[in-house]
Amino acid sequence: MMFKIKLVRLSVFIIYCACLFTGQVHAETEAGITSGILKFAAYDNFPPYSYQAANGKAEGIDVDIARALAEKLGLKANIRLVFADESLEDDLRVYVWKGHHVTGPPADVMLHIPYDENLMKREDKISFIAPYFEDQVVVAADPEQLGSNPQITAFFSNKIGVERVTMADGYLLGAYRGQIRNNVLHYHSIPEAIQALLKKDVTAVMGMRTEIESALDDSKNKYQIGLMQMPGIAKASWDQGLAVKASNQALSKSLQDAMTSLINDGTIKNIFNKYNASYHIPAAKINYPQE
Repeated sequence: MMFKIKLVRLSVFIIYCACLFTGQVHAETEAGITSGILKFAAYDNFPPYSYQAANGKAEGIDVDIARALAEKLGLKANIRLVFADESLEDDLRVYVWKGHHVTGPPADVMLHIPYDENLMKREDKISFIAPYFEDQVVVAADPEQLGSNPQITAFFSNKIGVERVTMADGYLLGAYRGQIRNNVLHYHSIPEAIQALLKKDVTAVMGMRTEIESALDDSKNKYQIGLMQMPGIAKASWDQGLAVKASNQALSKSLQDAMTSLINDGTIKNIFNKYNASYHIPAAKINYPQE
């Protein structure tokens, strides 16, 4: 779906940090935080990461992470679900550093932003911080139909499902000079594609690991889920992190420290597990504990 986040030294901001971690109401003009509320933006209609539940409240992995971060900083989380614009750059402009007359002022933090070197060079108004997991393009294959350890060439003659207009979609349509193209079935979402897999309308589904695992739920162990050798794919995995306005260096440092703590104590992993998804340490954070 969407390709679509720095704290100066603690010695300089000792009073600010003391207030932050004791939960006192404070105001930090650069960060725009007032009345003890930290404002987050997360993508809408993006299960299992962020979506509106039946009760009208925001739910999902990123939503739970936002709440955990705010709690760690002694603040309350205000989470706004936002729609993806035509490009990630548009999203960062509208939801992080500038705002818009229709959508309102920007948030303090935006979740689920690629932690990418080239993006960092292009977007000088944004601090990309706190990578918290690694996203992976994987294949969930039905061993009853494909046998054990199938290769990507299996889809020269077997149907594979994919969410339309995604990296996986583009790859399958062009791989091996189009030899897979006629066996690619398109769906509006990963959950819809997974339903087709469960009914054996397709032999496999390609997409992002977390979305696939969560959609499979209790049926996850019946399928082989993993990275495949995919000749010609530009990138099969990348880190996701937070985006903060570049001038908000104090907030960035606090969030970075809080995220490190939440990863080290297992909170982030537990949140992923809550949504039936495995957790993968971000490659950018080799100092995080490996499991």
